[in-house]
Amino acid sequence: MRLMFIAKRASIIFGLFVFLVSCSIGTHFKPTQVKSFKGVVIPELSSEPIFIETVSKDLISSESRKTPLNLPLSLLNYEPSSYKVGIGDVLFIYVYGETERLSASLARGAAINPVFEKKVRDDGTIFYPNAGIIDVKGKSIEEIRLTLTDKLSDVLNNPQVDVSVSEFNSQRIVVSGNFNNVGTVPVTLNPVTLNEVVANANPFGVGGTLSNGDLTSLKLSRDGVTYDIDFEYLSRTSLIQNYIYLKDKDVIFLPDNSLSQVHVLGEANSPTSITLRRKNISLSHALASSQGLNQSTSRGKEVYIFRPKDYEGKPRIFKSNISSPTGYLLASDFLLQAEDIVFIGTSGVTSWSRFISQLLPFTTFINQAEDTDLITN
Repeated sequence: MRLMFIAKRASIIFGLFVFLVSCSIGTHFKPTQVKSFKGVVIPELSSEPIFIETVSKDLISSESRKTPLNLPLSLLNYEPSSYKVGIGDVLFIYVYGETERLSASLARGAAINPVFEKKVRDDGTIFYPNAGIIDVKGKSIEEIRLTLTDKLSDVLNNPQVDVSVSEFNSQRIVVSGNFNNVGTVPVTLNPVTLNEVVANANPFGVGGTLSNGDLTSLKLSRDGVTYDIDFEYLSRTSLIQNYIYLKDKDVIFLPDNSLSQVHVLGEANSPTSITLRRKNISLSHALASSQGLNQSTSRGKEVYIFRPKDYEGKPRIFKSNISSPTGYLLASDFLLQAEDIVFIGTSGVTSWSRFISQLLPFTTFINQAEDTDLITN
C-alpha cells in the first residue's frame, strides 16, 4: 500500500511540475496562455485549490510559529511510584533473629539458614518457612518485609527481616528499530529516563559509520498511544528528555530515515536527494547540496517547493525568487521538511526534452514513468 501511495503521489507531482514549468517557459499546452497564476487544482490531493505562496519574511515567521514540538504533557507529568514486585522476580530474603526458637531450630547441631532466594510464582506468591504462602504480586518491597516480619513474629522473638530484589524479570521496556543495541530493559528500583534508554541503546552508529536511524521521529508507545518525538532537537536544545520517565510495557522504536529526505530537481547543477539528520534544513542548504542553480539553463525566479503535507496534513506549494541577494537571504531562513520537493524552473531556451531527462530518473524510480505520454516537445 505504501508503494502504491508513493507511486500515485509521484504521478501527481510530475503532472503538477509539468504545469508549473509550462506556465513559466511557454509550450504548446493550453496553460501557456496563462502568464501568471495564484494556485492549482489537484483533486487527488485536495478538494480546494492549492495556492502558491511566495516565500517572504512574514511567511517564514508564520511557519516557524506553527512548528510543533510533539511532546505531550502526559509524558512529562508521569512520575514513577515505588517498585511493585511481579511474577518472575527473584526476592532475596534475610532474617535476623533467634533462630533457635524456630519450631525446628536445630538440624544436626546447626542453626537453620536464615538466607533464602525466592522466585515469585505464576500465581504471584512465594513460600517462606514458618511464614507460609505469601501473596507478593503488586506489593512494594517494604510491604513484603512488613508481612514477613508479622508472620515470623509467631516463632521468632523480634525478627529482623531484610528483603530485596536480586533479579528483575516482571517488568520490561522494549527497545526496537535502528538502534545498535535492541532488546528489553528491565524496570528496577531506580526509575529510568528516555534519555538513558536511548543512550544505552546507541542510535549513533559504530565503527565510524552513521546510523540510518531517524532521531527526529522517535516513537514512544504507551497505553495504546504512540508519541512522535523529535529527540534530536530535544538533545540539542533542552534537558526535557531527562525528565521523561519510562514504565512497564513502554515501547521505544527508532525508524529508519529512508523517507526522511528532501529532493532537489530541475535545473540544479547536481539534482539530488538529501537525507535529513535534523527535522528541517534550509532551502539554501538544499540548493548548496545540489551545487546551486545551473547558470545557463535555470530560472532563479522560478524555484518551487512542493510539500505533500504540512503539519496539518495539507499540501502546500511555495515559490522562491533566488535571482536576488534578498532571495538568497530568505532561502537561508525558509525551512524544508522531509519529503519536500524543490523544483528549479528552466529558462526560456531550455527544451522539454531537457526537462524530461532531469525529471524522469526520479519518476521512473518510484512510478515507472507511467505519465510520460503527457509530455511533448
